[in-house]
Amino acid sequence: MVVTRAEVYEKVVFAERPVCPYCGKEMKVWASYETGFGCGSRWGTPYLFICANDECPLFVDGWEHMRETYGRPCSYRCICYPDSRKTETMVVYSYDKSGIIDEATISADKARGTLEDPAVQELLSHFESRGLESLLSCLFDRDVYYKVRLRAAELIGELGLLEAIEPLRNYQFRDQRIADRVRNTIKRLHDITGTRECPYCAEIVEDGVATCSHCGRSL
Repeated sequence: MVVTRAEVYEKVVFAERPVCPYCGKEMKVWASYETGFGCGSRWGTPYLFICANDECPLFVDGWEHMRETYGRPCSYRCICYPDSRKTETMVVYSYDKSGIIDEATISADKARGTLEDPAVQELLSHFESRGLESLLSCLFDRDVYYKVRLRAAELIGELGLLEAIEPLRNYQFRDQRIADRVRNTIKRLHDITGTRECPYCAEIVEDGVATCSHCGRSL
């Protein structure tokens, strides 16, 4: 299964932060694909945890160690892999902290898809006005954050409008998480309206009828 950079980022920002074994400070989220910070090695993941403490003994003492041992103006910072939680040292050549994700950005990203998200608040306003088309538009938009799309699917189900079933059934969802939620949405719509789909012609009929009014088949 292909894992996108966005999926790795989401996993990392919601993970418990490790602490640096050299100074005990909580580590920061770092975009390891950024250039200009580090020795240019590849770590096999787009995001790592890194100690950004300029007073960390590893970083402070590293300058003198590297100068005396190798004659090079560089030092070390501690990094931690998000999956294994293994730590190791990384050579750095300056105090530059390019690639470290600031905490305000992380807080905003963690709020995406929650009730605090303005996009979700907009969905709720469409729900209150029974704006089915607007909710469907959000659900079908692949550029919208998936958790917001999941919210749209949930709200569509609670609207209880049968006209939502056909577009939901006919749209091909690439994201399995959304496809699963949409199946639950369709079931919810049938539960609210007391209907079901004929297994032969897929038309909507009242739940409990003995014969489909569309194809005439026995149910």
